Amino acid sequence: MGPRRGAVTRSSSSAANMVGQEPESPKQAASPSGQAAIPEEETSRWAETVMNLEVKVFALEAEITGLSSELEDCRQVIQEWAGAFGVSNAPVVAHDVGARLRIPESKAYSGARDAKEVENFLFDMEQYFLAANVEDEARKVSTVTMYLTGDAKLWWRTKYSEIQANQVRLDTWALLREAIRVQFFPENVEYNARRALRKLEHTGSMQDYVKAFSALMLDIRDMSEKDKLFTFM
Repeated sequence: MGPRRGAVTRSSSSAANMVGQEPESPKQAASPSGQAAIPEEETSRWAETVMNLEVKVFALEAEITGLSSELEDCRQVIQEWAGAFGVSNAPVVAHDVGARLRIPESKAYSGARDAKEVENFLFDMEQYFLAANVEDEARKVSTVTMYLTGDAKLWWRTKYSEIQANQVRLDTWALLREAIRVQFFPENVEYNARRALRKLEHTGSMQDYVKAFSALMLDIRDMSEKDKLFTFM
C-alpha cells in the first residue's frame, strides 16, 4: 500500500499544478501542419498591401483607357486633316521610314582619266539609285549628269547636243555608264594592269600583297575567278 499511495499523491500534485496554469493561447499553439500560425498583425499588413496594389492596378487601367481614347481622337483629327488637304492617310509601313532617311550626296566626277576614280563614281551612283529607290531610266540619266563637273561636264554638253540632233542615244543608265567608261578610262589600262600583275610578288606583309592585288583586279574586268585564284597563289 505504500508505493501506491505515493503514486496517488504525485498524481494529485500534478493535477493541482495543471489547474493553476493558464491554457496555451492560440498564437503559441502549433498549427495542424506542425508550423507556427501567422500572427494576426502580419496578416493585416499583407491584406493592406494587396489592397493598395489593387487600387494602383485600377488606377493604371483607368489611365490606359483614357490614353487610348485620346489616341483615337488624334487619329480621327489626322484623318480629317488628310481628307481636307487631299493627303493619303494610309498607314506607314517599315520601308517608308527608310525612304525618309537622308541619303549622302555622291561625290562629283570631274573627268579624271583614272580607272579607279571612274569605277568608284559609277559604283557610287549605283548605290545611290538603290538607296533612293530610283528605277526610272530617264531620271537615272539626269541624276548622273548633274554630278559631272569639269571635263566630264564639257563632254556631256557635247553628247547632249548630239542627243538633241538624234545622232546618239544615251537614254538609259547602262548606255551612259558604258559611254563614260569608253571616254574616260585610261588607254591600255587593262594591259598595264596585267603587266603589273606579272611582276607582283609577295615580299612584304600579306595585307600589303592583298591590297596591291585587289587594286590591279579593279582594272582587269574580264578575268575569271579561277584565273584570279591561280594568279594570286
